[in-house]
Amino acid sequence: MKTIYSIFILLFTLLVQSCESTLVEKPQTILSPNQFFLNPGNYEASVKGIYSGLPMYIPFTYEMITDLYAAPSAQAEQALPIYNNQPTPSYYNARDAWNGPYAVIKNANFILKYLPDAPLSSTQVTNLTAEARFLRGYAFFQLVQLFGDVPMPLKVAEDYSSLRLPRTPQADVYSQILQDLLFAEANLPDNAPQQGRVYKLVATALLARVYLTMAGNPLNQTQYYADALKKSTDVIKSGKFTLVADYANVFHKLAYTTESIWDKQYVADRGGNFLHGSSCTAPGFTPTLVPSDNFINSFPKGDRRLSWGIMINYPAPGGPLARPFFHKFVDESLIDRGVLPSGSLVSYAIPLVRYAEMYLIAAEAENAVNGPAQAYQYINEIRKRARIDKNDPTNVPDLQNLSKEQFQQAVWKEWDWEMHQEGLSWMIMKRTNTFNRIQIQRGNTLTVPVGPYNQTWPIPIEEITNNNIPQNPLYQ
Repeated sequence: MKTIYSIFILLFTLLVQSCESTLVEKPQTILSPNQFFLNPGNYEASVKGIYSGLPMYIPFTYEMITDLYAAPSAQAEQALPIYNNQPTPSYYNARDAWNGPYAVIKNANFILKYLPDAPLSSTQVTNLTAEARFLRGYAFFQLVQLFGDVPMPLKVAEDYSSLRLPRTPQADVYSQILQDLLFAEANLPDNAPQQGRVYKLVATALLARVYLTMAGNPLNQTQYYADALKKSTDVIKSGKFTLVADYANVFHKLAYTTESIWDKQYVADRGGNFLHGSSCTAPGFTPTLVPSDNFINSFPKGDRRLSWGIMINYPAPGGPLARPFFHKFVDESLIDRGVLPSGSLVSYAIPLVRYAEMYLIAAEAENAVNGPAQAYQYINEIRKRARIDKNDPTNVPDLQNLSKEQFQQAVWKEWDWEMHQEGLSWMIMKRTNTFNRIQIQRGNTLTVPVGPYNQTWPIPIEEITNNNIPQNPLYQ
């Protein structure tokens, strides 16, 4: 017995030593940034790599907690508490909404550190710098809208202490966003090197969105309405884009349409677009973005954005679906074949900036600056496209004879009808300071009533702990 025990101890010792030897790292090569950038092509590859962080779209934060949506599936993790206005700093939606943009910023700062000394032509350096700065500005714009004051790293962190940045006042963050985007607009090429990458008019269009946001709540810097009008009409007058004649043909695409200013694209038959799963109400799915009855009933008569955009009583194989679903990103052929979530590969592009938005920005900004007289041309262009019967003026009729306040309310509704599910709904509600719409629709069903805390999302608890920064007002 003693001999057997001794053999066991010997074998155990050899096994542990073998495992330890296996776990010891023996790197064969270490590639420093200076070595990596010996290949000039790696500068462009690094800039292209920043795009992997897109679309920075978290349905719970950007869309679900608005009055456009009904209650999510009870099986969707963490969805119901958020829908009932009780998000917490420990939820993954806050973590993802924070970490995603900061990963883009980190990658942009990395390449910006090395581009000044790149062995490239001055034009190449300038173009790549503009592209990286655009993406950094875009990421900061996502963060500041959701969280207000946020840390603002503008260079690569050299050590742990340099990661622990204080929160920068949101007015200063917006100032940096404008610097990045204006640099991008001035220095990006007129045409993108490939679809999916940014070019000059993408920067112009995003500036229009940023200026409109700054003119609204909470900054209320109304002088920026004029800038929003200028940038949006610059895009409209460029002649580079046209509205797609049929609203339905804007979506379910794998490549740019005439309306695409900037899209997040996916490789065909490899999946990637998560919005099918977030929207599909077929058996087996756990949808979080489901149209509310209030929203369905709000559309004007003869609106294609309702008749095609929201499927009601859809005839699935097992019978009509119990809940309506948004159609923009759902491949109904998968429902027809009874494909479950595990097999749902949907590669539809997600619009990040599209031409219709420029008309809405122009309409809202023109009305704010000069009243509605010259603003009708922009909003009615969108409404005309929405008509099921283009020859019937009672279908989504042209707006006319409205006061400035009435026009403002009309264009805010148009934003919802046109742009729902495209990652702008919560931000529109914040900009227009209309969170009371949630309270009106859901009333006593809310766990926490709407209040000032709705202006920001809770910062992830890990960031509060690790970086010693103050938390946003929690939902009480």
